[in-house]
Amino acid sequence: MKTQKILYVLNIITWIIFIGSCIKAGALTFAFIVTIVNPEGAKNLYEGLNLLELYHYNISSYHLMMSFIIFIACYKAYLCFLVIRIFGQLNLAAPFSESVMKLITRISYSSLAIGILLLIADSYGEGFIKKGVQLTNIYEFTGFGAEYLFFGGIIFIIAQVFKRGIEIQSENELTI
Repeated sequence: MKTQKILYVLNIITWIIFIGSCIKAGALTFAFIVTIVNPEGAKNLYEGLNLLELYHYNISSYHLMMSFIIFIACYKAYLCFLVIRIFGQLNLAAPFSESVMKLITRISYSSLAIGILLLIADSYGEGFIKKGVQLTNIYEFTGFGAEYLFFGGIIFIIAQVFKRGIEIQSENELTI
């Protein structure tokens, strides 16, 4: 009973994070579209993100950086969506199921992909900072990526343990 309550609360928290991630991705996308019409909008895109100098330095680089930021924000929302799907398919009576294992594997691959994209975006932004282009608040949106790589690796290991649990469960017809 206590486990079900904890999972229920975690499900609600995940929904809140998912909705917030979707709002962030949508706001960044909308702000990016606005800058196509009004370049001064790049001054305060979202939560203090200021890429106006990058816009004036090279518009193609600005578009690529914003594409990175928007794609990463959307990918993070997708990661939350996968966790929500796990809550929907989780059965505590028989927790080791093929569908949950596939979702856990997708989460690990998605986390690894986010980590790699964050590292690429970080190094791309770092190149402009070295050239003297001011990118205010960029690290709040690109981060460093190492935590997602670590998280993805751990989740991948958990997915492999889960896969083995499914094999044992099907061999013994028992719930572990």
